[in-house]
Amino acid sequence: MSEKAHVADPEKALALKNEGNKYVKEKHYAKAAEFYSQAIEHDPENAILYANRAFTNLKLDNFQSSLDDSKRAIELDNNNLKAYHRRAMSYIGLLEFRKAKTDLAIVLKHKPNEVTAKNALSICDKVIQKENFERAISGGDSSKVDLCQTLNISSFDANADLTKYDGRTLEFEQVKSETGGNAGVRIKNMDQDFISYMVTELFLQGKKLPKAYVAAIISHADYLFKQESSVVELDNRDTPDVRISVCGDTHGQFYDVLNIFKSYGKVGGSNVYLFNGDFVDRGSWSCEVALLFYALKIVYPQNIYLNRGNHETNSMNKVYGFEDECKYKYSQRIFDLFSQSFESLPLATTINDSYLVLHGGLPSDTSATVEDMKKIDRFHQPPREGTFMELLWADPQKSDGFGPSPRGLSNAFGPDITRKFLTQNNLKRIFRSHEVRQGGYEFEHENQLITVFSAPNYCDAGGNLGAIIHVVPNSKSDKRSTIDEDLIIETFSATPHPDIKPMAYSNGGLGF
Repeated sequence: MSEKAHVADPEKALALKNEGNKYVKEKHYAKAAEFYSQAIEHDPENAILYANRAFTNLKLDNFQSSLDDSKRAIELDNNNLKAYHRRAMSYIGLLEFRKAKTDLAIVLKHKPNEVTAKNALSICDKVIQKENFERAISGGDSSKVDLCQTLNISSFDANADLTKYDGRTLEFEQVKSETGGNAGVRIKNMDQDFISYMVTELFLQGKKLPKAYVAAIISHADYLFKQESSVVELDNRDTPDVRISVCGDTHGQFYDVLNIFKSYGKVGGSNVYLFNGDFVDRGSWSCEVALLFYALKIVYPQNIYLNRGNHETNSMNKVYGFEDECKYKYSQRIFDLFSQSFESLPLATTINDSYLVLHGGLPSDTSATVEDMKKIDRFHQPPREGTFMELLWADPQKSDGFGPSPRGLSNAFGPDITRKFLTQNNLKRIFRSHEVRQGGYEFEHENQLITVFSAPNYCDAGGNLGAIIHVVPNSKSDKRSTIDEDLIIETFSATPHPDIKPMAYSNGGLGF
């Protein structure tokens, strides 16, 4: 990594480092990174400064930048254990689990009781073992059992949580295939009353559904997702009373999700919601958020839609808490069902043939069209490269063309790329999420692209607003955007929640 040439001044660097440390304590990681960068300008051979900036980049999900800083710190001081630890975490963020193991072994050799390193090593081992197992049993055949659509609901009958459950009941239909095998479960009596009970009497009281109910909800919702195209098409041009509301990341912030519905209307009737990925991980109510969205999908299939985000993937769920939360609240089997249901989620949505909504950003293949996106086989974990992955991971940049992403996965794309894509697909604007915006949203790329983020005070530390975009053609509202009169964009603050920290079920966390 090259830094600007500057007259060496270790005392000035120390003062700047201390300022950065203050912002780290306040969890203002972007600001801390700025001070560490300034400190490096004054003392570019100081390994500690690079290791500190690596830490802030981990917190910002800039895994490639963190990796670069960690490597530089190790070059300057090969005894810096924090740098090895942070390089390992960077590799995990980049899904390079085998490389992470090598660095974790170095950390644990010198600090055998380091909890986060031990936990990270355990995650790496599990991922590698699972990859090896799946490769072995497939024999080169990528086919696998569809857990959601072969679910046998009677297998839960003896579970204690079901026999002791005395709340509102659900009735199940065990669907059979033409050959008589199990073909999934449908819930016959799911309604708004049950959803209200589930939220008010169970989730808000810290209680859980029986695992049989959870499995049935996942199986039924998965069936509905499978019926949808990889690019869903929504349109309210001929129904001016219907409002399509687009939300960005919600990341397990259940109380903020409830506030969205309280503030802007419940799902159903004239209210259509599209949640643009990353509804799990980070926050400690990811199970509750996912189950609420899935239950709403069952009752109001034409009024709520979910795009897949980069956190609706196994690798992210292992690192950022959802798998551990599922196992703590329910079971590994429930996580496995959720995992496969995520593979059924659409990758993007068009609204009124004018707006394309996707979680991350545009593909590096500039010839790719919306029609090409519709042809993507989405029913598996995303690959490490290509359009599928880029739709979930890519970020915008200010300069034209493509550039490296600080995340280290996918690419960064410029205003010219956005302009070309919109022109060749006859679209007006792109909505995407994937990144925090302090004001909740931001018009970017000459107003051709909007980033919307709907997890206010992200991870209880961001201090950001949340935002929601309402698509209302020919709106007469005085709230309509001055940039696009078919849009009404509103912001909201965080809602109080019980004193449970983010990733509370994540086996001690991974340190980022």
